[in-house]
Amino acid sequence: MASLNPITGALGEQKAAHLLRRATLGPRLQDISNFSGMTAQAAFTALSQSQTIPPLPIDPLNGTDWVYPNTMDPNQFGTTLSDYTRSWWLENMRASEPNLTERMIWFYHTHFPMIMSRIEGNPQFALDYLRLLRFYALGNYKNLTKAICIDNAMLIHLDGNLNIKGVPQENFAREFLELFTVGKGEEVSLGNYTNFTEDDVKALTKALTGWGIDPTFQTIDLVTTFPTGKVKGNVTTSSQHDVGSKQFSGAFNNAVIQTGNVTGSNAAVTAVYTELDDVINMIFNSPHTAKHICRRIYREFAYYEITTEIETDIIEPLATVLVNNNFDILPVLEVLFQSEHFYDLDTPITEDNNIGAIIKSPVDLVIGTIRLFNLTVPDKTTQLPAHYDMYSQLIGQLSLQGIELFEPYDVAGYEPYFQYPDFHRYWISSNYLANRYKFSELLISGFTGTSGVLLKLDIVDFVETNCSNPGDPTILVQELVKWLFPITLDTARFNYFRDTVLLDQLSAANWTTEWNNYVNTSSDVNVRLQLESLAMAMMQSPEYQLF
Repeated sequence: MASLNPITGALGEQKAAHLLRRATLGPRLQDISNFSGMTAQAAFTALSQSQTIPPLPIDPLNGTDWVYPNTMDPNQFGTTLSDYTRSWWLENMRASEPNLTERMIWFYHTHFPMIMSRIEGNPQFALDYLRLLRFYALGNYKNLTKAICIDNAMLIHLDGNLNIKGVPQENFAREFLELFTVGKGEEVSLGNYTNFTEDDVKALTKALTGWGIDPTFQTIDLVTTFPTGKVKGNVTTSSQHDVGSKQFSGAFNNAVIQTGNVTGSNAAVTAVYTELDDVINMIFNSPHTAKHICRRIYREFAYYEITTEIETDIIEPLATVLVNNNFDILPVLEVLFQSEHFYDLDTPITEDNNIGAIIKSPVDLVIGTIRLFNLTVPDKTTQLPAHYDMYSQLIGQLSLQGIELFEPYDVAGYEPYFQYPDFHRYWISSNYLANRYKFSELLISGFTGTSGVLLKLDIVDFVETNCSNPGDPTILVQELVKWLFPITLDTARFNYFRDTVLLDQLSAANWTTEWNNYVNTSSDVNVRLQLESLAMAMMQSPEYQLF
């Protein structure tokens, strides 16, 4: 039986590392040390603290951001500013504290995906989308979902701005039901599913007519204070909203949504906002909405496979928690991150393990590695061109490993997050795996640009700084295994890394002598060669691809 019962006692290093790998974009060694002495409850409290909002990205050409009134000419700078936005986002991930916020922003991006190239003509829209995800990252899922409906970027991305009375555009309504809220469920007839029908898509499309983008950034959400889309028409009256009744199916209790405050064929702007509230409330009253997002949470943080047992013992109770907390997301994560199931304590050690069971995404691999080794990056204040140069190269690495950042191939998002039955296995192909391995080589040789070295792992310095006794090969490898791998190695595998890779079949005493020579002379030639071989072997191992 899968159990959501909370664990007790201090986490210890393995559980702390597991929690931090899943709940953040990767732990630093100090984070693992700090969290290992905490209980699961204390760890969750620490992870869910409010974070300082990062400053907006800067355009090196003019030394300012491009948020209104600093908005740049999109015809000249749209693509360049999009690249800077991607770099800024990755830097936020790298620099973040041990906190849930950045992981949840990434999670919500995979759930409410956005294709950057569709909105490059309005470069602030992408920033506002990310700021919106940040605002609600640890907040209310229902409120975020409502805000996404009229987000400027989303209105372009899924053609919501083209949806007007008499000329319905169903793209957004269909994806809203299928991907964002209730999910499909079983198909009961052609085009009709357990959780919604084609008639529901048509009715929701009508309810969402008449919204358009606001490139003047004058329509402000009173809750977030961010610019948002607007109702088409004038200040008080909508000209493009369908005021007819919207009849929904039995999946939504045969609800009828009716526009209020209609004059002739037009509605008051306030009535269009009210109707948005009405359809959101109706959809969130469906039990399928809470279950659907809890399945997505489970696949993000626990495991991709949802069996009948998991559905009954994990998903349904988490959905109840979500509904009982009015769709605040933190209570759900709190229960999951303290549960026996999350830490593999509800089944025998040989069955249904979650620890080390998910293949890292390219973002987890690249950003997580930089965080694990606590690597220095070019300063964005004093070395901004080099800073962007480095992240441009890392964005290229992500592409080679299978993810076009902010450019999912499908409106449904990146395949490993939704494509049944393979899910995370999509990250591994012969080409993607080879490029994962190449990344570790480049990290050790160093990423370089016109200003010199941009990013480099000095494994000798890392070992000397962090390992308790680098001169003892057994202790050295034990500690690296503990930090780099989510699972415990058997004796043969451990001996491979120590004896075959590090020692190169020489004696332990030989390594101790070489290390002592380095300490005494500062000549690291011999130890560097072996440590770099060890670091590459470990980062290119199957174990390092998992978390």
